[in-house]
Amino acid sequence: MTDNKEPKQKLTLEQKIEQQEQKLKQLKAQKQAAEAREKARKKEQDRKDDTRIKILLGSYLKKKMDSNPDFNSQILDELENYLTAERDRKLFGLSPLDQG
Repeated sequence: MTDNKEPKQKLTLEQKIEQQEQKLKQLKAQKQAAEAREKARKKEQDRKDDTRIKILLGSYLKKKMDSNPDFNSQILDELENYLTAERDRKLFGLSPLDQG
């Protein structure tokens, strides 16, 4: 029985090194892509957490403002200086800023 396969060409040491360097380059690229995905995922989660915190704080303050006229007045006084966008001021019934 004869083997019809062609004899395997032996790789030189330099060729083996080149193959390993290419493999290492690919693995480094995969690692970099995975790290970038993880960084983007964390950034997105941080943004969502920040939004959730703002919603919860807003809900808490609104409930407190609705039930306590003195607290409501105090917060509106602070918002008078804090809010500069006209549409934001309008939400709280604040007068427009002077355009002077």
